[in-house]
Amino acid sequence: MPARSVVFVPDGCYHVYNRGSEKRSIFQSDRDYKKFLHRTKENAQKFSITILCYCLMPNHFHFLLQQTSDLPITAFMNAVQLGHAKFFNTKYERIGPLYQSRFKAKPVISDEYLLQLSAYIHKNPIASLFDSRNPSDSRNLLDRLHAYPYSSYREYLGFESKPLSKPDTILAYFSQTQPKLSYQAFVENFIPDLEALTPLLAHE
Repeated sequence: MPARSVVFVPDGCYHVYNRGSEKRSIFQSDRDYKKFLHRTKENAQKFSITILCYCLMPNHFHFLLQQTSDLPITAFMNAVQLGHAKFFNTKYERIGPLYQSRFKAKPVISDEYLLQLSAYIHKNPIASLFDSRNPSDSRNLLDRLHAYPYSSYREYLGFESKPLSKPDTILAYFSQTQPKLSYQAFVENFIPDLEALTPLLAHE
């Protein structure tokens, strides 16, 4: 396997992503998600990783991470992924690779990219269904987004008392008093331009 072109450095922020082998599910129950998140929290503390935001979907996950020490993100991700693969394969009596490949990573190179990426990650649960032309459908989908339990978006909205993520870094760019200038308004009005975003998404 060739060496990564991405270099992980202290204080660097990175979009980290992986999906299931052949796009198969890597989470099949609520317990699967919760075990993954618990393992993520333990290893974030162990490897001094700040989780800026995250979203888990049935067959893939996204993290926006900040490396805050000399301990590399690769060590954190290997611990999280290998632990989950062992748990998942044992639970479902399967063998073989759980993930499509090693995790993909892309450095965050600007504030604009940081904010757009966070919105892209948080909107993942409804991204394929969102249609801003129909206000009724949009409202229903936003309700679903607010209720989605395997994302840091609820933590950003203040719905969780023990957040896994650290929202303050991104929330600092937005108004806390003017709803139209809030992070929530930014995310919920965000319509991803996938053609423009694709070169900026994790690719390794």
